[in-house]
Amino acid sequence: MIKSILMILIGVSAGITVGSAAAAFITLLQFVPRLAQVTETNDYIKLYEYVLIFAGILFSLIYFSTFSFSLHRFSMIFIGLIMGMFLGLFASALAEVLNVVPVFAKKFKIKHELKYIIGALIFGKVIGSLWYWLLFIKY
Repeated sequence: MIKSILMILIGVSAGITVGSAAAAFITLLQFVPRLAQVTETNDYIKLYEYVLIFAGILFSLIYFSTFSFSLHRFSMIFIGLIMGMFLGLFASALAEVLNVVPVFAKKFKIKHELKYIIGALIFGKVIGSLWYWLLFIKY
């Protein structure tokens, strides 16, 4: 009985810690306001916040349950595109907040070659993702 109570307390405290860190990370990056600013949808900031909260709760419940479903192989393309766009926006927000590109360009004195470097990064990411999902993962 004591072991079960201890495990529940550890699980809840770990969940609160991870959830607080994730919320602080998203808040510090100002991910939602920046996304609304870039897409010129400032009227929908509350909707973005509610979707983030709902998705976090929903996927936590799915992760810890025995729920499973199978989708058609071609529907996974759409889901992969949506997930890729989210991760790309998130990574861009992180890079923008940390000023990675301007610092990189100033440090290596490559202001005029930035378009090639960014293109190479995009091309490498796409090729790497396609290799992983189409060749490396065998169903």
